[in-house]
Amino acid sequence: MKLLRPVLLITILIVLFIGMNSCSDEKSWVAKIDGEPITMEDFNVRFEYYLKSKYFQQPDRIPIARNSMEERKTALRDMIHERLILEEAKKIKIHEKDEIKDMIKLYTQQIILNAYIEQNLAGSINVDEKAIDEYYKANRNKFRHISDPEQVKRLIKRELSMRQYEEKLKEIIDKLKNKYRIVENENLIRPIVGTNVLQGRGDEDTGAGAPVPATPKRPKVKVKPLEPKKELPGK
Repeated sequence: MKLLRPVLLITILIVLFIGMNSCSDEKSWVAKIDGEPITMEDFNVRFEYYLKSKYFQQPDRIPIARNSMEERKTALRDMIHERLILEEAKKIKIHEKDEIKDMIKLYTQQIILNAYIEQNLAGSINVDEKAIDEYYKANRNKFRHISDPEQVKRLIKRELSMRQYEEKLKEIIDKLKNKYRIVENENLIRPIVGTNVLQGRGDEDTGAGAPVPATPKRPKVKVKPLEPKKELPGK
């Protein structure tokens, strides 16, 4: 089973935990583990994440892979393996630990954030051949060590796409800033003395905004001078 990217993995954990705790139609199961079904609905969700993870650099191959029985069997096998681990994780209540709850909350927010951005930027990122050609002419030296023209084109398209993405994302954020009232309290984010406090789970109370101690100076060490080398007898 391939290791998944963190955000994708947390997403799957959330989906599977929800699926394992919900009622499902017994008739639509694709596998069972100790009588607990993996539904076709759960499989379809997992299969799409499997395809996006495997072909995230080649999205044009996803439609073909979606109709591959071999790909589907691999995704189901991975899903069974994940369920086995999740069953054990549930038994020891690992999902009730504070740090795991924090991670799930963080990644859930990130997923919603990415979905919102994708929805608002869908179809708005467009790099045409003219823009690629103009960028190449202005930055020809950057690509002098690359002999493959198609690779150069892909690199330029990625660069220009990222620029457009950042510009349009800034436009979205600027609009939201005007929509909401923002108040910052910088005193609470100033550096705090104490490793445990910095990690967010310590009991040490040193007071917010306490200055971080300066790095101590190294003490001066007196070095005893070497004695003159004595001549061996007979020389």
